[in-house]
Amino acid sequence: MADKKKKKKKATDDELFLEEWDVAPKKKKRKKKKKKASEAVLAANLLLTAGILAILALGGMLIVKHNSYAEMKRAVEAQTFYDGTSVEGIDLSGKTLSAAMDYWANRIEPKYADRTVNVEGVGQVTARDMGYQSDYESVLYNAWSAGRRGSLEERYANVMNRQYRPANYKVARYGWDNATLDGFVQSLAARVDVPAQDAAIQSFDAVNYTFVLSESQVGARLDAEGLRQGIIDALKAGGGSVTPVVETVEPQVTKENVNAEFGMICSAVTNASSSSSNRLQNIRTAVSMINGYCLRDGETFSFNETVGERTTARGFKKAPAYSGGDVTEEVGGGICQVSTTLFNAAVKADMEIVERHNHSLTVSYVDKGKDAAVNWKSQDLKFTNHSGGDVYICCFVSEDKRVRFAFFGRFLPNGETITLEGKTTDTEDYETEYVPSAFLVPGERKVIDQGKKGYKAEAYKIRWDASGNQLSKELLCKSVYKSRNEVIQVGV
Repeated sequence: MADKKKKKKKATDDELFLEEWDVAPKKKKRKKKKKKASEAVLAANLLLTAGILAILALGGMLIVKHNSYAEMKRAVEAQTFYDGTSVEGIDLSGKTLSAAMDYWANRIEPKYADRTVNVEGVGQVTARDMGYQSDYESVLYNAWSAGRRGSLEERYANVMNRQYRPANYKVARYGWDNATLDGFVQSLAARVDVPAQDAAIQSFDAVNYTFVLSESQVGARLDAEGLRQGIIDALKAGGGSVTPVVETVEPQVTKENVNAEFGMICSAVTNASSSSSNRLQNIRTAVSMINGYCLRDGETFSFNETVGERTTARGFKKAPAYSGGDVTEEVGGGICQVSTTLFNAAVKADMEIVERHNHSLTVSYVDKGKDAAVNWKSQDLKFTNHSGGDVYICCFVSEDKRVRFAFFGRFLPNGETITLEGKTTDTEDYETEYVPSAFLVPGERKVIDQGKKGYKAEAYKIRWDASGNQLSKELLCKSVYKSRNEVIQVGV
């Protein structure tokens, strides 16, 4: 029995020995089959376990994913400001947009919009009155809207990022509107401003030959820019007071200025002492129609239009006058002395001579070349005023029978004066005609018509400075005077 047990044990040890080293093919084959069966079972168990774990993992992932989606959706769809959002340092996390709007409108904005400035003498104005503006509504809306666009994941990422990187929004405020502020200042200026009044010529006294002047007056002007800046500074400081400054405006022209610039520009005179009574009457009548005439700047004076037709009904009488080189009696005879004197004064006053005619024969009351003949509908004297202001023409016949004209207005610049010079350039002798007369004693002679020489003459307009130095000399006009034969009666 013992031997049998030893053999059995030995075989077992040998078997194990051979199995370990793989030198027992038969027994190894049986072992392999057994091992393969065990590995198959193990593999099946592993696959089963893996499947179970996979199923569990998938379920867990689904559960986790479901929970994460719900959390993200809840976070991004919140109707309040996201955490980490503030406006001007005020934390709005968890606040609704409407609550923030109400808070700003009732608690924040009035502090700026109701800033008050007291304008002395006027009253109080607020920033709101001056057009205060603020963009707080758009800022609040933009702060609330941040992170609410894009995919769920992008929006959620913005929400999470805001918690780690808080955002503070700024409100832009405009304490006034320039147009509104300017309108306020201008309306106040309209109440305060009083323009200065310059002394000015109101009329001309043609009797006393003086200008009637209005008084100058001091004005007032609001310092609009100073007031505007004062209101701005007060609004920036949170309120305050501003005192408007009213400046004195001095007139630019006083009576003294007018008297220094206006007066008698020039004068001209001719002698009518040799005139008949009718001729003097005609001269006085024409002069009365011109005296005090106001010639506006740019206007043209016409002698014929001003004096009118010379008729007995209008006060004119018959007197000697030139007609076609002869001396005749005509209604209005003698008024050419008026037009001549006026012509000389107009040249000295620097008027532009538009129309002028010389007489057919020379006249005794003025130098050759300086006369001005007129005749109704055929010859006129015209001149235009380019002085830049009104001129007044004054004239009269003095007691010594002088025809006097003067122009009143603004003096010529720089104290200048003008003279008119006549110059004879050619002379033509007259011839003598002898006419027999039975009414005279034989050999007796009587001059019927005085002979007159013919002439050519020129008139020059000469300008002088205040010191008497000649500035210019220009040819103004040329004249041609006919000769007239002398007629002598001889007794036969």
